[in-house]
Amino acid sequence: MKKRLSLTMAMMMLLTGIFAGALAEGVMPRNSNYFSSYGASLTDEGGGTVMIMFTTTGTGLCSQLGVASYSVQRLDDDGNWEDVSGLLTGETGSNMITYSFSRYFYGVPGETYRVNVTFLSTLNGSTETKTYTSGQITVQ
Repeated sequence: MKKRLSLTMAMMMLLTGIFAGALAEGVMPRNSNYFSSYGASLTDEGGGTVMIMFTTTGTGLCSQLGVASYSVQRLDDDGNWEDVSGLLTGETGSNMITYSFSRYFYGVPGETYRVNVTFLSTLNGSTETKTYTSGQITVQ
């Protein structure tokens, strides 16, 4: 059921327009020969569950497009960000212009989280990666 909900949400975001949804979700256009835009957003699903939505758009038909890796960080009591997930493998698609997917993270209610992401685009035989840090969310 969660996969169906995630897929439906991804499709709705794509259908409403990449840039209209991009500004609301923290996805901003980028100056690149490989990426038109990329970003990640966090949604509190309740009970400590956070949905992480990754979205990227290439500048053309990319032989590989998506997320190479990502990690989840928690804001500690001293105001520092600490890694709580380790380096996680992302997901990529082949022969795509736009690629979106989501993952779930199970945090602790009352804690604040963000995601560090490495996006990947392969276009015309060359590859570029971009790093991105999402906005933060306090889990309910």
